[in-house]
Amino acid sequence: MFSNNNFKGGKPEIKDYLTLLEKNPLFSNFEVDELSLFLNSLNHKIISLNKDEILFFEGDTFPYMCILLEGEIMLSNNDEFGNRNIIDIIKKGQIFAEVFSFTTEKISPVTSQASKNSLVFLVNTEDFLSLDGNDSSKIANKYHLVSNLLKTFADKNLILLSKIEIISRRNTREKIIHFLEMQKEKNKSKIFHIPYSRKEMADFLGVDRSALSRELSKLKKEKVIDFDKNTFKIL
Repeated sequence: MFSNNNFKGGKPEIKDYLTLLEKNPLFSNFEVDELSLFLNSLNHKIISLNKDEILFFEGDTFPYMCILLEGEIMLSNNDEFGNRNIIDIIKKGQIFAEVFSFTTEKISPVTSQASKNSLVFLVNTEDFLSLDGNDSSKIANKYHLVSNLLKTFADKNLILLSKIEIISRRNTREKIIHFLEMQKEKNKSKIFHIPYSRKEMADFLGVDRSALSRELSKLKKEKVIDFDKNTFKIL
């Protein structure tokens, strides 16, 4: 599990990341000063992770909603045969663990591991949902956040449906093409960079790594796609 004593450069404070946080759709209704006051009023913590350190394991009870302030986080799980399935790569400024941390049991369906040295902002979801006191401003802010969270849940549901569409394809070739077409749409360009190594891409698609490499080579030879390392082009 996580520690809080390996941050280089002094103790991090939320005020240092307000510009990043205000860009997150979760805080779209906040001014910077208002956001600072609100976040500091919540039961929160900022923790650091070294590369490859685990924030939480699949099956852990984890009652925190997280926002990545620095670094990169990989979310994955394992099937009954021990094969890794990459669910998502979390980038700086993105939110994660928000869906299951609001459930009754708060049990994580994924393992969260730092792909790089990372810094994570955590908010206890029980505190987040409570409306104690008579501070009308704080209550209004929580109302806005809950509204924004519903939109975030809907967006995550679309991502999940997209992943289901990929893994439901009949063969490796179809999975690759569908995945790359999705990346083209996401980046609004025929040329794009994917955040996965070949092994990670295979784990994301649910295919064998050697089969992935063979099919990519075939698609390149057939001039369906072109690529150089992790930069791809749809032809």
